[in-house]
Amino acid sequence: MLICLFKLEDVGPALVTMVSDKNVEFDESVVEKFRFSGSITYSLVFQGMISIEDFSAELYGPFPFAFSSGFVQYAFSFIAEDKSVKDQRMKSRTLGLVLMLVPEMMSKIDDFREELAKILLYKFHNIKKISQVNKNFLSEIIKDYNEVVKNLLNTQQADMLANQLINFVQQKPSKKRKLAEIGIIYPEEYITLIKNYYASFMSSLPYEESSYGVNAANIKTKNYSFNFKKDTLVDEQFIAPMEALVFIVDVANKEYKEVYNILESLKTKPKIALVVSLPENIEKASTSYAKFFTGLQRHIEGLPFFSASFTSTYDFKSKMLEAIFWTLSPLN
Repeated sequence: MLICLFKLEDVGPALVTMVSDKNVEFDESVVEKFRFSGSITYSLVFQGMISIEDFSAELYGPFPFAFSSGFVQYAFSFIAEDKSVKDQRMKSRTLGLVLMLVPEMMSKIDDFREELAKILLYKFHNIKKISQVNKNFLSEIIKDYNEVVKNLLNTQQADMLANQLINFVQQKPSKKRKLAEIGIIYPEEYITLIKNYYASFMSSLPYEESSYGVNAANIKTKNYSFNFKKDTLVDEQFIAPMEALVFIVDVANKEYKEVYNILESLKTKPKIALVVSLPENIEKASTSYAKFFTGLQRHIEGLPFFSASFTSTYDFKSKMLEAIFWTLSPLN
């Protein structure tokens, strides 16, 4: 396991430290990957909080890891005293996030997530100050994680996974790639939600350029360009450079005609991710999703595809996070 600690500072979330179970030095290119990954996670996990009283400690994930197909990431949110925070609304507290990278194989074991949650909730139960979340504390979490791995796998498998992680951390930086274009397409009824997500991205991502309009927005980081656009305004010029498209789809209200239209007009083969709203009624939800997906099949054949559904704004945060990381991650 590799752990990164983020905490809120006056200019946004900052990567405080990185810890692994081996004594290795982290190349700046590796640090940059986790800084970017943690910033996106931070922005979406804490998006929509009106006050710190809304906060709850929670384990999120697993999510795809944007820089390797062999790993997944989990995130754990917590709150702790931090007198260095100047924002009076925070009442001398900070919002902390622990980002954990683990081999994908672990996430497929039935009891793993539950065991990881137990470790984190137990360890953070008595944490009062951010200074207590130091390298020694994070190393203890890794030790407990390693015990869980040994209980769930045999020794040979555990050693193999540990070496797999270290090999990733120590690999040489790859050649610089072109800017990856990601399109985020939304219907009229989700404009307010998208405004909030845009704002959360702006407060968390290490961006280089940004622009915002009523029906379209853009955020450019060092390696990625996130392009937000209202579905009725999406055209061939917008789609052409996109490596991936994330659709927010209002299946709950049966408003998805524009999604079909856009997919039908595709002349390229981008990765397609759908974050689908469903009615809270289970029977209606399954019926609505089945109807939408039946119509969708003829438009997505042969395209890399991901879908997730939500019934509340709370669910939407984690599903959107899964979708974005899936679009950023390499295909197996």
